[in-house]
Amino acid sequence: MAWRPAYCRGASKFVTAIACRGAYGHDCRVSDRDRAGDGDPGSGREHAATRGPRPPIPGHIPVRAEVEIPTTRLVLHGVDPAQAEELARGISPLPCVAGYPHADSDTAARMQRHALEVDNWVPGYGLYLMMRRADGLVVGDIGFHTPPDQRGAAEVSYGVADSVRRRGYASEALVALTAWAHAHGASTVLAEVDPTNHASRGVLAKAGFLPVRSDGPKLRLRHQG
Repeated sequence: MAWRPAYCRGASKFVTAIACRGAYGHDCRVSDRDRAGDGDPGSGREHAATRGPRPPIPGHIPVRAEVEIPTTRLVLHGVDPAQAEELARGISPLPCVAGYPHADSDTAARMQRHALEVDNWVPGYGLYLMMRRADGLVVGDIGFHTPPDQRGAAEVSYGVADSVRRRGYASEALVALTAWAHAHGASTVLAEVDPTNHASRGVLAKAGFLPVRSDGPKLRLRHQG
């Protein structure tokens, strides 16, 4: 079967599926579950999508528009504008595992689209697809809400498909992207997490993030370069 979008509408929400059965043996579809476990550090993506433009990064290092960051098991593939548009509609732009896009992928893509619209996008400081080296399938996404601010701080969030949770993909991606950010203008990388989300707190701790304070219902953490 050709890889093409298929649409189905439930009683209360629109669900988008991608038919990948031919080569990959499953459908890639929007997850109906909220983020949990080895997934997303918090709800900051939705809030950040409404923020206005931030000042340019002082002295940032220019990079290619489509950045790729290799890790042991993954390649973090920088999402281009066309791919962000697909993902904002709940459609994976590349072949994926079951359960991707996850519940927050569309919000992350809209944040990148918003950054482009207000001219606040810096190459590398957007959204990345986590592509598994073994088979090229997308297992999740990770990215920055905005470029670093005047203090050199950038906030990161991430999510993986339910079908591949607890395999260390989020930790591996977070370590690599945090190191990349410190090498490209960010002195501090921030994250938010629900204090009760112990799995995601473990991901952040493994990547070297330390608690800063409780920010309302969320716990704020940072990684200092």
